[in-house]
Formats: sequence, structure tokens, C-alpha cells
Amino acid sequence: MAVVRLQRRGVLTIPRAIRQKLQLHEGQSWVIRIQDERHLVIEILPALSPNDLYVRHPINEPIDDTEWHHDLADAMTANQEREERGQA
Repeated sequence: MAVVRLQRRGVLTIPRAIRQKLQLHEGQSWVIRIQDERHLVIEILPALSPNDLYVRHPINEPIDDTEWHHDLADAMTANQEREERGQA
């Protein structure tokens, strides 16, 4: 058992021994739910590979990414123009 304090902006530091035992790392996602007025339950979400994601959320129809391609091309053009103006 460890005693921890809630810091400014909601930061909670988990002691190193617990992080190591549970193999926790920065950026990992958790689900926190209220069990009752004095207890929280924290569940570690598993890291999913691209294949795991596909199995859980299969793509069953073609994806029209034409608009995305146009938006990307516009953004790249705008970025190149900004760079050229900065070098002039």
C-alpha cells in the first residue's frame, strides 16, 4: 500500500515500485470509475496493435479519403508558401 497526494491540476504520482510491478509507462491509458463515496477503481487499458484494432473495429466498406487527400495537399501547399515567404 502507498499513500499519495493529489497535486495541483489533478496530477497523481504513482510510486515507482507500483509502476514497476504493474509495468506502467508514460502515455498509458486507464479507466477510472467511482465505486462508492470513498473508493475509485482504476483499470489499465491494454495497448492494442493495429491488428487488434482491426479485429475489434473491422472496416467493412471502402473508405473515401479523397477529401482528406485534398486537405493534406492544401495544408502542404500553405506550409510551403509560408516557408518561402519566411526565406524571402
